[in-house]
Amino acid sequence: MRSLGTALVLAGFSVFASTATMADPLPKGAKPASISKISKAYTGKTDLWNSGCNGGIYFSPDGQARAWCKDSSNSFGAGTWSIDVQGNLCQNLSWYWPNDDQIGKSPSDSNCIAHIQDRWGQLWRSWPGSDDWWPVDQYSGLVRGYKFKAEVMATRSQLGF
Repeated sequence: MRSLGTALVLAGFSVFASTATMADPLPKGAKPASISKISKAYTGKTDLWNSGCNGGIYFSPDGQARAWCKDSSNSFGAGTWSIDVQGNLCQNLSWYWPNDDQIGKSPSDSNCIAHIQDRWGQLWRSWPGSDDWWPVDQYSGLVRGYKFKAEVMATRSQLGF
């Protein structure tokens, strides 16, 4: 079931394009974004995956990450997130789901989103395998708070956590 976790995370990455403004090539004058700038953009927010799975991933202030998709509502992702000095926000999730009378668990591959800052200070992000850069702004799908907390907690409870 390893592919479930990877598929859900990749679905989240791929659906972003449909929820945001137009993508651009690498902005001129781009430089690596600072850890603090990236952290400020994500900490305490949910990155919505509106198309494909209808869920998202929450980036808690303590480095924990939780993901959930309505289209696979009997499973959830739990793990960590971090930012490296190159401006990559990486998430390491394990996905949990019902597996007969047990709990299935599958770690997904580490997924990293690259970040840069343009010459005006605007933060941009690009997903693995893409040459497109998307502005991190009011249209980027990041919303304040843990949007799917009730759903994650209900799923945890159903699984016996």
